[in-house]
Order: sequence, then structure tokens, then C-alpha cells
Amino acid sequence: MSITYNRSVLPNGLTLVSENIPHVRSAAVGLWIARGSRDERLSQNGLSHLIEHMLFKGTRTRTAREIAVFLESIGGHLDAFTSKEETCFYARVLDEHLPQAVDILSDVISHPRFDPRDLEKERQVILEEIKAVEDTPDEIVHELFSEALFDGHPLSYPILGSRENCQSFKIADLQAFRRKNYLPGNMVLAVAGRVEHRALEQLARRYLGWHQTCPVVKKNASAALKAPGLLVKKKKTSQVHICLGMPAPPFGDPGRYALLVLNTIFGGGMSSRLFQKIREEEGLAYSIYSFADLYCDTGIFGVYLGVAAEQTRRSLETTLAEFKRLLVEPPSPEELANAKSQLKGNLMLGLESTSNRMMRLAKMEINREPYLDLGQTLAKIDAVTADDLLAIAQRVIRPEALAAAVLGPVSAKDISLPQLREMLQVG
Repeated sequence: MSITYNRSVLPNGLTLVSENIPHVRSAAVGLWIARGSRDERLSQNGLSHLIEHMLFKGTRTRTAREIAVFLESIGGHLDAFTSKEETCFYARVLDEHLPQAVDILSDVISHPRFDPRDLEKERQVILEEIKAVEDTPDEIVHELFSEALFDGHPLSYPILGSRENCQSFKIADLQAFRRKNYLPGNMVLAVAGRVEHRALEQLARRYLGWHQTCPVVKKNASAALKAPGLLVKKKKTSQVHICLGMPAPPFGDPGRYALLVLNTIFGGGMSSRLFQKIREEEGLAYSIYSFADLYCDTGIFGVYLGVAAEQTRRSLETTLAEFKRLLVEPPSPEELANAKSQLKGNLMLGLESTSNRMMRLAKMEINREPYLDLGQTLAKIDAVTADDLLAIAQRVIRPEALAAAVLGPVSAKDISLPQLREMLQVG
């Protein structure tokens, strides 16, 4: 059955995007603010995440409990998250309950209560959340890697912020940040499922049309990226946790699909080069994978692995040797075909979820990318050649761009960034 895409913009600047999927009975709706931790100053770091929490503590007409009960009482689900570049409030409901979902999301965004007593309680919740991350070394090392790679740029800031900031924020700080950033020109209302776009427009006008007119405001992309570096943090852990990698092209770059295929070949599963070499052949790690995170103006291509302390240097040498293989050893036709099939299969399975479709819609809109249906996206993946993979590898994998973060029972004097970069030199 035909899936229909629609886009429109309200007079006040709010963008609506929808995918009508007539054969389902549900709808996933997300109200996105194109603002996240990268849009904070250092003294504000953590505000986006704190506001996300506080918006569920009550509105002018609903208590926190009433917010929680509102959709659950009709079988729906309500949640939110904050990332480096977005804050999203979303719900999944039966199609007949879409008006209630837009109502509650709009109320939460538009009429927060911001009670000082709630702030004190939520402050403690977030401090516990920060502690939970600190107790999870494979999460901390990713934060350290962002610091090493982006060094002082807002992309290096942790989404949760610091303990000091969390303890210092006042209601006035939340209100000022929300007034500046929660504007219709920065918002996208995305829906995927059984939805008629005209009905969605009517709901948006009713619940969000009153917002002041606001043009689209550019992302915080003015800060210059510094040279990548090395961060080593000594911590009593049973393993050494390692992240290493380099900047990658942004979300809108034409090389994106080649990078995604390359990432799949490199460390995207049990058949990947990294898994087979590091785990199956060498037995150096239980957990190892590569990742590609794409932002509006840059990206990350990196590797994570956890190893025994005495295997740290050997693991680094072997992983960097696999990086070099990408530069000199193109994939076999079978390897390329398998990677494409894996990537396409994961995409198609993921898009059976209306929530994933909604998030895909919003990400394309926020990044000003033209809408591609599933067939067009699969064609982009199929079009990637071995030459494309070699070109994107040579573009991204550069010794001078390498950054690394190491966490565990190791010393900074045992690891040298110049030595790691020398290991990545070809020839």
C-alpha cells in the first residue's frame, strides 16, 4: 500500500512533516526542538537535558501525574530524549488518539510550570544519572573521546552536563534558555503512521499556531574545531576501555552512504573485519565495534573496544592496522555485497516501526535534507562502489586527524598520540 509523504510550514515557522502509512493502526508523533547540548555555552552545559526533565513535572493545567496518566490511560506511550543537536518529546498512540498526543506534547512544550520545588527534586535525579554514567566505563570513554576529538568545541560537552552546573542552575536559567531556543522556527512536528496531513495541520494550528512567528535559527556551528588529541584517565576498572577515531563528513555529505557501508564492513557486526580480527582471531576483546555519528557540520568515525590492561598496546596496534587495511585493501565483491545487504536489512527492519520512521523524517528535516523514500534510500546504498569506499576511507582516515581516549588501569606515560598516529601511517 502506498506511503505518502507531506511537508508544510505554519505561518509562525513551525514545520510539519508526515508519512501516511495506511496499513497500520498506530501513529508515532514527535515534537522536535533543533537544539541540544552543542547549543549551550560551557556555563549552560546540561540545561537542555534539565529542561527536558522539567517539562514533565507539570504544566499550568496538568500535574506530573496527570501527564503520565494522560496517554497511558488510552494505551499510549510518552517519552523524551536530549542529544547533541536535538531535544525530542514523542508519543506513540492508536491513530484515533493522535489529537490527544499532539495536545499533551504541545502542553508540555508550551506551558511548563517550572516550580522551584520540582527543580530541587529533579536536580537530584540528574545527579544520580551522572553517577550512573560514571559507574559505566564504556559510556564514560565515549564522553572522553568527544573531548579528545572536539577539544573545547560545544560538541565535546556531555549531554548531562556537569555536577557543578546541575547544582547551580536556577529557574531563571531554564526560562531564559527555553525562551531563546524553544521557538517555532526551531521546531519540527513529525508524524508517521495512519495520519492525514490536513488533519495534522489543523491540530498543529490549534495547539501550536499561537506561538510567536520565528525564522529558522542556525545551529551553534561558529566555534572552530581544534586539533584532535589524546585523553588518558586512570580508573580502577577490570578492563581498559578504548575509543579511537577521527572526524567524518556531516549528515548532508554525499559520501554519507559510502561511510555507512564502510562502517558496516569495518565493525558493524560479527562478520566485520574488526570482530573477526580482534575477537575471533586474536582473542583480544569481547566487545568491539565501529560507529559513525553524523552531525550538521561534521561527524565521527570511530572504534570502541574493551581489553585486558596487559593487552592495551597490542590491541591499539591491531586496531590501527585494521584502519590502515581500509586504505589499501578494498573489499571483495562478496564483502561489499554482504555489507550492503546487512545495511539494507537493518534499515528495512527498523522502518517497520512507526517510531523509527518518525525519527527518520525529523532528522532529514532538521538537517535540511530532501525526503527520500525507502526505495530511494536503498538505491543510494546499492550505488556504493569499492572505489567509493576507498575514496571515503582516504578522505577520513588521516593520521593527523586521529584522536583517542583510554580509560582504566593505565598511565598516560604508557600511551603516546604521536606513536598512535605513526602506527596509522601507510608506507
